Amino acid sequence: MVLKLYVGAVVAVATIAAGVAAATVHSSLTPGIAVLALMALLLWLTEFMQLRQYHYRGHGVSLNLIEGVLAPVIYACGGLAAVLVTVIGLSAAELLRRTGAIKTIFNTAQWVLAAAIGSIVLHAFDTHSAAQSVLAVALAIVAMSVVNQLTVGMVMYFAVTAANERQSRDQMLSGIFNRSMASVAAVITGVTLVAAYRWEPFLLLVGAAFVLGLDAAGRAHANVRADSHRLEGLQRATHALATSLDLNDAVPVFLRETLAGFEARSAQLVMFDGNQTVTWSCAGEPEPQPHPTSEDYTLAKLLSTELARPSHIDVETCDPEIGGMIEQLGHRRCLAAPLISHDRRLGILLLFDRIGVEGFERGELTVAAALARELVGFFERVELLAEIDAERRKLAEILESTSDGIVTIEADGVITSWNAGLAAITGYPASEMLATRHFGLLRPRDAAGRDVLIERWREMFDTAGGPPAELQIVSAQGQSIWLSCSYSRIAASEERADTLVIVARNITQARELERLKDDFVAVVSHELRTPLVPIKGWAQTLINRGDRLTDDQRRTAVQSILSQAQKLESLVLNILEASRIESGRSDGEGIADVAAVTMRIVEDTLAARPDRVVRVRPPAVPCQVRGSAVWVERAVSNIVANAVKYSPDDEPVDVAVFADDEDIVVTVTDRGPGIAADAQERIFERFERLEETMKQTGTGLGLYITRRLTRAMGGDVMVSSVPGAGSTFSLRLPAAPIQPTRLPEQRPAGEPRIISDERDGTVLHLR
Repeated sequence: MVLKLYVGAVVAVATIAAGVAAATVHSSLTPGIAVLALMALLLWLTEFMQLRQYHYRGHGVSLNLIEGVLAPVIYACGGLAAVLVTVIGLSAAELLRRTGAIKTIFNTAQWVLAAAIGSIVLHAFDTHSAAQSVLAVALAIVAMSVVNQLTVGMVMYFAVTAANERQSRDQMLSGIFNRSMASVAAVITGVTLVAAYRWEPFLLLVGAAFVLGLDAAGRAHANVRADSHRLEGLQRATHALATSLDLNDAVPVFLRETLAGFEARSAQLVMFDGNQTVTWSCAGEPEPQPHPTSEDYTLAKLLSTELARPSHIDVETCDPEIGGMIEQLGHRRCLAAPLISHDRRLGILLLFDRIGVEGFERGELTVAAALARELVGFFERVELLAEIDAERRKLAEILESTSDGIVTIEADGVITSWNAGLAAITGYPASEMLATRHFGLLRPRDAAGRDVLIERWREMFDTAGGPPAELQIVSAQGQSIWLSCSYSRIAASEERADTLVIVARNITQARELERLKDDFVAVVSHELRTPLVPIKGWAQTLINRGDRLTDDQRRTAVQSILSQAQKLESLVLNILEASRIESGRSDGEGIADVAAVTMRIVEDTLAARPDRVVRVRPPAVPCQVRGSAVWVERAVSNIVANAVKYSPDDEPVDVAVFADDEDIVVTVTDRGPGIAADAQERIFERFERLEETMKQTGTGLGLYITRRLTRAMGGDVMVSSVPGAGSTFSLRLPAAPIQPTRLPEQRPAGEPRIISDERDGTVLHLR
């Protein structure tokens, strides 16, 4: 609205000035129609071939020689004729250029005002003196230039303000310089054309040469300037892409430099992400801040599909659908450069409404194509880097999640990496080991017990044997750990020094299992041979001398064979049970009567050892547990057998079964050598036998099996002992709901039976 009011004011002032000029300025030598037509034609040519300098929402600043071309018009014509020639010539040019109505009215009124003022000034100072005439013409041209600059300056101020824009300092200085040069050229042109007119009116055709020359020179200058400006912007923009691979860092700088290089109102970079788009927008000066947004950008998708190379798009000549979308964004013109990588459309670069000097349109598209290629290369590098980072993270996750230890050591012994697996094995975290030479804290030794100086690993590679395949280290907790190591040597390069990579696997358990296997083989082979010797001996005796033995001797031989066979059976059962437990094949379902099982075990024990005394305190209530009766029997049998084995022959063994809250407890007390405190947990491990018990046969599996079975049923077994005073083993199992049980079958007459004390029910011996 303000702009329209201003244009109306200019028209009003121009009308008044034209009236004053028509009334006050008269010429006795008014040219003929042909010369007037020539003057109008020259005005038309000058306006039509103007050099556009800036664009602001359809408004522009132009450079031409109209002041100079108007000089012979106002010199030769009266005020009214000068105004009419000006109106006819400029209106025809504006109509041919299809300028809008308001702009046509403003341009015509502007130059009518300038012509009227120039005519008044010229005829006020002109005399018949040639020198004074030249001076008057120059003053008139300057007056017209001043009027032109004032009217155009005000209209540009209103246009720029309405567009929320402002010219940069460089643009302002360039505009002032260009307008000053144009004014000087107009003075020279005007004086020359006036002189030519005075010599011969039709020599005004020389003015066409001035106009065409200015047009050629101006366009050449504009082309060079625009091309130079864009190339500088291209250099700065590509530098932004070359110095960073971070989208959030590089893209905003790229857009700012592109916006400045192309002197556009707005720049957008639209990237396609599946069905969605990510848009960086940059608009405004002096410090625009591009920011990414996610939205469905239909215009970008449509242009990317339609275009195969950078193109100019004008809303007046393009497809109506595309033009409508551009107008909805508040723009009139667009330069679109699609981003294509191997037939894959990554996105599109959009530059809206150039506001700088026109020129070198083909060069503009070439620079836009170069920018598009740089962007495509940048995004390909970003994608490649993302893939590398993903692989690196995957590798880092593998290195950190693997149970194997991985360490890298440089030639000078400095540790450069220490993964979580090695930290778990050694107990030393990476924070304590990285950038140090502290590998020696592990006190590494080889299989022969010799110290290994890993810090001098290059010397080891020079020896015949190389680094040891197995290392024994001491963890941060003081534990001895065996590692199986593989070594890789990475040769030095420009980026890194000579490096050793060690992959270490904890084989402590494997070595322990190997040791246990050897111990097992040794123990089993020895323990199996021990009962076989008397079995074999008595069997041989019975074969060779059986008919010469008495009945008692034959009974003794058979009882010995039976006793040794029972020992052999017990050994085999323990071995089989240990195997089933380790493989998880034991079955602990069911309900077991602990009291009945315990009494049966005691009877069987006394039957095999009638010389021993086992005192049993039976429970006052039923004692049932949830679990396998076979498991209960095996567990109780092992601790009873141990008590009988390790107690002196003349000392009794006490067995008690009772309920304790929600548990059923079986205690077995012997008068044996006892167990030291530091060995009371160790005896429950596989193949573990104490030094003082080595004189007795056994595999070292009984207590291990007992604990595993009781814990599988939800209970546990413990020992309390005083060295030299015997031991008490307590087997505790969760009680089960009481269920009716079958009474034990009565033994046939003549077989051993339990005799109890009538006072407390304690079993004293077996008969």
